[in-house]
Amino acid sequence: MDTVKAFKVYHTSHKKDVNETMRAEAVADGQPPLPSAEVVFKILSQNSSKTTFLKNAGIATPSSKSPLAGEEALHEGLGTERQDSAVLHQELEELKKKSEENDEALARTQRQYDELKKQQKDSNRILSQLLT
Repeated sequence: MDTVKAFKVYHTSHKKDVNETMRAEAVADGQPPLPSAEVVFKILSQNSSKTTFLKNAGIATPSSKSPLAGEEALHEGLGTERQDSAVLHQELEELKKKSEENDEALARTQRQYDELKKQQKDSNRILSQLLT
């Protein structure tokens, strides 16, 4: 039996459908739906500081020290983003290096072109002097 269903059967509350509301709020906030045990734990925590329902039902209570599923997903996502960022930085460095190499090659080619242009001018001047 689902924790929430068992809670509905054995727990009477003046707040009808409060557990569905909690789940819907989590989804509306863009988070994954809360696990049943967490919904029941939150409802019981609001009503009393000491609850034994989950313990008596043999269900582990969500610990405030253990990260929630959403938090774990965020940490995994952050790790993935960091890896992706490192890969992108490496690719950027490689592209910068290639760009610098291309700039150097272009500068060499420009110098060679200028030198050939100067030689052509000199050749044309000498040829012009010979023909006149």
